[in-house]
Amino acid sequence: MADEGVRRLIEEATKESLNQSFIEAGRKYIAAAEQLEQQGNHEEAERTYRKAAEAYEQAANKYRSSKSYKNAALNMCLAGDIYADLADSDRAIRAYATAAEDLLAASGEYLMWGEESETRKGTALAVTASMIYLMIGMDDKAFQSARVFASQNASKLRFPATIRLSQIPQMLEGAIHSVDIQSFSSAENAIVTELKAALNNANAQDFIKYVDKGLEMAREILRGQLKMPKIRASLDLPVDVTFKEEFPLRAVIQNVGDGDAHRLKAEWVLDEGLVLVRGDRTQSVEKLPPDREIVMEIGVKCADPNLEGVREYQVLLRGTYADMLSTEYTLQAGPASLVVRDFKVTEKLQHDADVTEGRISLLRSTVEAGDLETEPLLRIVDSLVESLKSARVQIQQGELDEAKAKIALINKMVDTVDSTVGDDALVQRLKVERERAKREFASQTVNTLEQGVTNALERTLGRIQAETTAALNRWDQRASGIKDAAEALHGLRTALSDIVAELDQLYQQLPTASSTDDPQEAARRTKARNVIEQIRSRVAEVRSKIETIASSSTFQPGTRPDVPEEVRLAKDLVEELRRDLVTLFQGKKSELTR
Repeated sequence: MADEGVRRLIEEATKESLNQSFIEAGRKYIAAAEQLEQQGNHEEAERTYRKAAEAYEQAANKYRSSKSYKNAALNMCLAGDIYADLADSDRAIRAYATAAEDLLAASGEYLMWGEESETRKGTALAVTASMIYLMIGMDDKAFQSARVFASQNASKLRFPATIRLSQIPQMLEGAIHSVDIQSFSSAENAIVTELKAALNNANAQDFIKYVDKGLEMAREILRGQLKMPKIRASLDLPVDVTFKEEFPLRAVIQNVGDGDAHRLKAEWVLDEGLVLVRGDRTQSVEKLPPDREIVMEIGVKCADPNLEGVREYQVLLRGTYADMLSTEYTLQAGPASLVVRDFKVTEKLQHDADVTEGRISLLRSTVEAGDLETEPLLRIVDSLVESLKSARVQIQQGELDEAKAKIALINKMVDTVDSTVGDDALVQRLKVERERAKREFASQTVNTLEQGVTNALERTLGRIQAETTAALNRWDQRASGIKDAAEALHGLRTALSDIVAELDQLYQQLPTASSTDDPQEAARRTKARNVIEQIRSRVAEVRSKIETIASSSTFQPGTRPDVPEEVRLAKDLVEELRRDLVTLFQGKKSELTR
């Protein structure tokens, strides 16, 4: 809740607005807003600031309607300042742009008189309008408005000083486009010496701060096209120094940017207790090009060389450098801690490393002579040797804390391995455990092997049993074939007997030769009887052979066996092998349990 003083200011400002005293209203609104800010009422303060800005805009409208464009421009700038402080960029830009338009209109009022002094004032206002456009980032509008002004008023810009004043925006534009630092410096010098003086003569000095902001924006535009320097600085401090000696402090300064670093200057800042004995506390370099570095070094020592123990000092390097536009930047390296002792840590660590190396060598001999498994322990010893080599390298490189920690860890590992190797009870227990593990492993291997062999034999017997059925089937098929062949022979023998009988009958029926008187007929009859006799004799001979074949063992299948001979032999062989293997495995398992 606003207090009585704030409320009174706001009421007075409102009355001033009603009376169209807008400038006074704006001032009182600002005073009220500042008090509200002090009270922490920021929301109400912002609303009050906006009322002040609106009052200035109304004042500008009033001045504009009476063609007092310079005052209108000033009030629009005041409104723009308030909007900018409130981070209302859109309204701020509109206010400033309107102010620039008012200044261009005001310049015309001065130029209409045709007098040199008035023309110079009008030109200063027109150039100021361009600088305001630059300030709000409307650089195209800034340079265009300047060109239009110079073109429209070329006949009135007769004197060199006025012409040079009107050309300031073109000078800035040319310097930015060509990235010409010298031209930019000339334009900057003209702004400082000529434009500001002309604004004072025109009683428009309130616009000077906007000219400065426009110039700064032009500088930023140019800087964006320049190759800028960037300095990176780091301290290189010794890590093992004593109170009695002089030691160097170094700073490495690198330009990691794209442009030259100008007028680089750095100063050492030392803790009390450190005394500069060599070099300059402040050092400078006129120019440091890109991708180059310099080393700044001084020699220091402790003020009291008789100190004992450990002391820690802070070291810092501070400095500045500039870009081509003379914009200054800062650099800093540190602060960093410098540790000083009354002894050399490297010497102590080297001694500790030598002692540790001797302990590792003795440990190797103990391991090789011990009863424990040597290979894994020797691997540990070898790793300790490599770690000690690494620690020595760290000592040489100044990594003393890391080296110290590594040596301590190596000694602890040596103690652990040494106590393990020298523990007789542990050695005996490990022997027993190792033997037990071997027997257990062997027993598991024998059981696995036995099971595998048993399964293989069972599968073999299964295949033999399957072969029994197949073999009997083959016997049955062979016996059936023999039976069929025997029956075929029997049928053939019967057929031959019938043929013999028929031949006998035919022989008996043939007439004899004695029964005819015709010699030729008698000869034919004799020949026919001889042929039949020969055929009968041959058939009888074949029948006799068939009887002999049919009665042989080849056509006698014999008695069907329960198990074929070849299958029985294979089965007996597998069974005998299984009995022998079972006996072997049982014996080996008995040996492992003893």
